Amino acid sequence: MCQGEPLGLRAHSGDARLLARLHAPAPGPAGTGPYGFQGAGTVHSAFTHVVNLLTPDGLLIALASRDAGDAPRTLVVDVPDWTGTGLDAGQSVMFDTGRLILGAPGRPVHLTTANARPWDPSGPSLAHLAPGDLTRAADALDAYNHAHGAPGGMLGAAPGAGLMESAVARALDAGRTRLLDALRAGDPVETVQGILALHGLGPGLTPAGDDFLAGLTLVAALPGSALAPLPTAVRTVLDDHRGCTTDLAAATLAEAAEGRARAELIDVLRHLADSPPPWDLNDPARRVLAFGHTSGSDTLSGLVAGLHLEEELRGSL
Repeated sequence: MCQGEPLGLRAHSGDARLLARLHAPAPGPAGTGPYGFQGAGTVHSAFTHVVNLLTPDGLLIALASRDAGDAPRTLVVDVPDWTGTGLDAGQSVMFDTGRLILGAPGRPVHLTTANARPWDPSGPSLAHLAPGDLTRAADALDAYNHAHGAPGGMLGAAPGAGLMESAVARALDAGRTRLLDALRAGDPVETVQGILALHGLGPGLTPAGDDFLAGLTLVAALPGSALAPLPTAVRTVLDDHRGCTTDLAAATLAEAAEGRARAELIDVLRHLADSPPPWDLNDPARRVLAFGHTSGSDTLSGLVAGLHLEEELRGSL
């Protein structure tokens, strides 16, 4: 390949909502449905398997390598990884109808979304499950998480942890208790305070407190959930407390508040919704635990808490 020749790539799947906007011919009036991205954006951050972009209107989206899996606001691209592409934070990205041009030095990357398979990241309703089913599912997921998940976040401090990690683990546990108690009591003010006690808490691209919130909020945003006030409270916190967490964590929480999550979590929920109990949840739980260092464990902890609380609150309705 000669110097300056574009690297041509294609997206083979993507968030259906994102694809609709990328394929729309031009920006349209607000409130008229999907409207296109056209103009200049930037590379937000670049990692081995994911490159994050900011669209012309500031929306954070992701380009994932072929084995990274589907997720909200994400295009899965037919590339093994992003090493060697020269993509880095701050580089320009031109958005046009059905394609992106990423300005890597010396060799631009041309990405087409034509023929990409739309993927729906929305979770199914669990309202039809019989009494006790949610508790049984939650207990099975919790047991697997404690047996195979990574400590250092919602599962508690790792063995031999220092003072800081131990203090963060205690704060995460206290925040979890505060939030779940507030949801049980139906106290909207204390619910917001419980969210704030977890929001942005912990190290990493998605702090443990936000991963837990994402799992819990996902359950609350499913159709027919007894925890329906929680997503509204999460959106309020995101709007009123910008900058309290990472951009990636904020985007993940915003999507969870709409009942949208990455494929591994949706697979767990669809397994519950579409298959009769008893369920074998080990394989879908293993796939959740595979992402991030403690992110999988922390998110699964939130999902477990949401399923337990959903069962509990349904019994009081």
